[in-house]
Order: sequence, then structure tokens, then C-alpha cells
Amino acid sequence: MPRSKKDAKILNIKLATPVYERLEEFCDESGMTKTVAAEKIFTQFFNQYFERPESERTIFQHSVKE
Repeated sequence: MPRSKKDAKILNIKLATPVYERLEEFCDESGMTKTVAAEKIFTQFFNQYFERPESERTIFQHSVKE
């Protein structure tokens, strides 16, 4: 019996070569696919990010055009 498809969106991104190589190394070591690894990494990051008060959520320097 085939697996049921999960509700998902496609995300195409360009990673810097060193980041991609670390992702590949992580996947080789952990046995995870890049998709599963990215989902887990994003989920952990977002959980930690959104647990902080809004005033402490800025982690990247960015400029907002007004």
C-alpha cells in the first residue's frame, strides 16, 4: 500500500557551497534525507525563535524599506 502524501509546499533555495556541504555531511552521518533534515532544522530554529518575546526576536541585521 503506497504511503499517503503529506501536505507540503515546494521550496527551491540556493545555499552557499560550504552550507550545502555541511548539510550533506549531516545527512550522510544521520541517515536523513535533505528534506527531513531541513524540516527538523527549521522546526527547531523556529520553535526557539518564537518562544522568545517579540522584542528579542531580531537575530539578523536587516534594513526595512519604508
